[in-house]
Amino acid sequence: MPISEPISTLSLVLVAGIGGFVLNMMNLWEDSKRPKPERVPKDFLYWVFFVFWPLAGAGLAWLYALDGSSLRPFLAFSIGLSAPATIQAMVAKAAIRTGPPAGAEP
Repeated sequence: MPISEPISTLSLVLVAGIGGFVLNMMNLWEDSKRPKPERVPKDFLYWVFFVFWPLAGAGLAWLYALDGSSLRPFLAFSIGLSAPATIQAMVAKAAIRTGPPAGAEP
């Protein structure tokens, strides 16, 4: 059943944040199935990223909306789920290379 009223940007940003939170919960569930010695340590840095990734997904959805992109709830949720991969790919592409450029003669 389609929604007759437009969905607010805030609602879509929250849906994206929920997508990031669902990803965190899936990771916790997968980790709980491992033997205790093999589990990821739940230290301070772990919890920083536990909070960061849903916020990053919400931020990406907000940027999409700010750019004028037409977001629907499922797309916003997908943005939240994929935020870690999206941001890691952006950082990897922007990383500073050391040494001569690719294809340069030694």
